[in-house]
Amino acid sequence: MDITKQNFLEQLPSIREAIQNATFFAMDCEFTGLASDRTIFPFDTPEEVYLKMVENSPPYIIVQFGLCAFRVEPPGEEEEDEKKDGQPRVSYQCYNFYCYPKGRTNVFSCQGESMRFLADNGFDFNRLFREGLSYANETEEQRYRADLKDRQATRAANILAAAESDLTEEEPKLGEVNDVNMIPVPPEHQQQVDDTAASIEEFLQSDRQELIVGSCNAFQRKLIYQMIEQRYQRKVSTSTVSLENNQKAIKVERKRSTEEEQALDEQRRTRENDDLETNVGLSLVLQELAKARKLIIGHNMLLDLFYVLRQFFKPLPADYQEFKKLTKEYFPLLLDTKYLCTNAEIKVNVNSSVLAHVYDAVSKAPFSIPTVHPELPDYQYSVDDEKKHEAGYDAYLTGLCFLGLVSKFKANLLQLPKDPNLKHYLNRIFITRLTDVNYIYLNGKEPTQTREHIFYATFPETWRTGDIQNKFKPFGPVHVSWLDNTSAFVALHNRSAASSVLKMIGYHSGFKVYNFAQFTQMKLQRPGAKRGRNGSSSASPGEDAGVRSAQPVNQRPSGEEKGQKEGQKIERPQTNTTAAKRKGTDEATPPTNEADKDATAAKDDEHDNDEDNGGGWRTVKKARKTFTDNNDW
Repeated sequence: MDITKQNFLEQLPSIREAIQNATFFAMDCEFTGLASDRTIFPFDTPEEVYLKMVENSPPYIIVQFGLCAFRVEPPGEEEEDEKKDGQPRVSYQCYNFYCYPKGRTNVFSCQGESMRFLADNGFDFNRLFREGLSYANETEEQRYRADLKDRQATRAANILAAAESDLTEEEPKLGEVNDVNMIPVPPEHQQQVDDTAASIEEFLQSDRQELIVGSCNAFQRKLIYQMIEQRYQRKVSTSTVSLENNQKAIKVERKRSTEEEQALDEQRRTRENDDLETNVGLSLVLQELAKARKLIIGHNMLLDLFYVLRQFFKPLPADYQEFKKLTKEYFPLLLDTKYLCTNAEIKVNVNSSVLAHVYDAVSKAPFSIPTVHPELPDYQYSVDDEKKHEAGYDAYLTGLCFLGLVSKFKANLLQLPKDPNLKHYLNRIFITRLTDVNYIYLNGKEPTQTREHIFYATFPETWRTGDIQNKFKPFGPVHVSWLDNTSAFVALHNRSAASSVLKMIGYHSGFKVYNFAQFTQMKLQRPGAKRGRNGSSSASPGEDAGVRSAQPVNQRPSGEEKGQKEGQKIERPQTNTTAAKRKGTDEATPPTNEADKDATAAKDDEHDNDEDNGGGWRTVKKARKTFTDNNDW
């Protein structure tokens, strides 16, 4: 079901009920842009990845949030087929929220390629801009509620004060105003205030039922209300109305009784409270989801989690451990199906962790997907009617993939968080592009890995993978992870040979080799490098930052390096390796500028990054190919 500001208040109670009754959830998001992964190196730690994301992430936002609530129940009498099989009954309710910030102060970024990608996949931008739900983080919501409470309390006090004044029959003195926030009338607005006062005097002498004071902006209405309270407190009552052109105006009526004023104020409170709920909007749903503290499933969900926390709750902390604490505070049970696909038993039958490919794999033996029943028959999804890159559909498909994957473990769907096989995958969030520790572990520390067998090499731009392998041939087979056209990581399969590399590797003009410890020092000594809690930092792969302690094997600088001042900051490389991998080219093929043109981000990059090193996937060598559009992709 699509949820916009048109039906949000009507559907909010049923959405909350669905969340309360659900057994687990699947979620997915569509964004105005994707945080760049070009600064992420294959051997970064999870902490370094997080810090780079915080440092380099533009203010992109979620524009569509998909939430699918799955409910699992023991088989009932009415479900005879399921009762025979002893399978529980699984049902779902799926919601597709359009999300758009309101107000002049809300500013966000867009990534051209991501927006084009959404348009190519049928995203309704007109509906987004016109009907998208607003949202507010915790600080904004507190301010909204406090301001509204103050306004309502002031109005109630004014009504009581007017009633007491009527009882004592005291006429307010000219210039005496109850509003402590009274503001002086600027000279340029004085004539309008005086004209309005004259109109009210004329109205009181007539037999008309009401007077409409329009053609005012918000500040002018404030001045007029102030004047009316000062001069006509016991003679007229006022309220705000909307004209046909959606402009607000002041309706002036003859003085109502205290009971009528209180009844009218109660109606106004109801409208204001509804308006507040609409302004907080989608954040109310996320708050309900956080309060449920139930299992939430996502596919390659790091970016979804990153944006959800930042947009609907709090700014992301600069400290990695604080990020983990914050995440568990709101979402204590998370499972990333992308990471679940790294399970050795599953990888035998699931050779690609692209979401659509996972569904194809788990739709047949040895997996099985139970029948899922829509609780809202008029608003259901079907894999026969694909709506790829609609957040609600992708959330639904993620839930189906999860059900298929856990069938491999014969997991008890009624007790998923307690399943002994799944506990090894709970709260481990997959990180694309990392070679060894490719996840964030929210419950504790990630395992540490030795880096003695990893070397950082810089070389001429004309070199290819074979040139690098030939230089390291005396030390056995190697794995090359390209960073840009002139640098790469080289990992030895024979770790025992690592100690002799810097001593024995041959000389070549423009070729330098550093061990991983030296590379880390180069990052830390780069001017302006930002260190995290444990001294981690982000750096561009081609920078040596003028490090003299990290001596390369060759002592003669190349011509390219002579023109580079010591300590000079170099632009971040355009890591075309990413583009090459996404398009199915050999990981060992050095990047090209042409391939990089299509490397920008569509949402399916999150789902389609299976040719990377993360999760132990094997790279399949294919011919280099440049795709012209997302359909080819």
